[in-house]
Amino acid sequence: MPEGKAMSAEVARHPVVAQVASGLAAVTPSTSRGVVAVSGGRDSMALMAAMSVIFAGEREGACVVAHVHHHQRSEADEECELVRHTASNLGLAFEVRHLDLPCGASPASLRAARYAALIDVAMSTDSSWIATAHQAQDQLETVLLAIVRGAGPTGLVGMDSKRELTDGIMLVRPMLEVDRSEAASLCKRASIVWCDDPGNVDPNTLRGRLRQEVLPVLESMRPGVARRLSATRDIRSAAVDALAAAIPEPNDGEWPRDLLSPLPSGLLRATIHAAAVGLAGGADVIGSEPVRAAAEAVKDSRMHRRIFELGGGVVLVLEAQRARIDRVQPPEGIDARPPM
Repeated sequence: MPEGKAMSAEVARHPVVAQVASGLAAVTPSTSRGVVAVSGGRDSMALMAAMSVIFAGEREGACVVAHVHHHQRSEADEECELVRHTASNLGLAFEVRHLDLPCGASPASLRAARYAALIDVAMSTDSSWIATAHQAQDQLETVLLAIVRGAGPTGLVGMDSKRELTDGIMLVRPMLEVDRSEAASLCKRASIVWCDDPGNVDPNTLRGRLRQEVLPVLESMRPGVARRLSATRDIRSAAVDALAAAIPEPNDGEWPRDLLSPLPSGLLRATIHAAAVGLAGGADVIGSEPVRAAAEAVKDSRMHRRIFELGGGVVLVLEAQRARIDRVQPPEGIDARPPM
């Protein structure tokens, strides 16, 4: 592997470097310190290579490579050493954090522990941001999974380029418009070796099946689909913001029925859906058909009391003059999830 200045000169002209630099500049102050999360996979190794160019000649410790050792696979030690060695060759500071979770821990618990470890690195190095290597295909997968779950408009926006992790520390994603093939190209040009996690393409997981069976078909139908979808995220976000501004908020869980009934059907359904998701804590358990039925009932002329089970223990209680969104505890042993 080329080292030091030779490495920087080799990769400096690669388009991914410019994309990462532009993405980083848009979300972080130029004088701030940051942490780069590197797992050892292709995308994060490409991000580290780009960062080595962007921060070349900067003050010491301005960019720190952080690797979280999950201790879940036999290859984990080798991956940790690969990241450590590559960071050293690139002249970047390196930090590792070890997780102490049982083998086979859930993805959710691993993710929570991983971010806690990265925040610890950021705090110990006086860093204000943590960069991850989520790229265009990751964004496409996120939106497709939201569609599969039946998520509302917010879920269809996808990942943001930045969000606050904790007070004073931002999560930033400067590679969201970088295609996976471009990340591989950067690594190859820089003679950087990466590790492939077999779990990423496991057909027994939703993401793995998407990567194996769905994304290749979409790419063959319309090359560059992932990058185009990621590039239009701001447009979808603006549409969601406009919709949110138009949705009437319930007052203590209630709306006057004559406030809701004149609304266009789509806006009325969005109003009920947003309130239901807020109570349920997620879109997965809210059924589209119950929301549709509730919205149609709001607009009809019937005045008797009706209750619509929206899913997740959330109900809409419709009366002659008002509609109330509420949460009820389902009987023990009864699944609150609405029928598919």
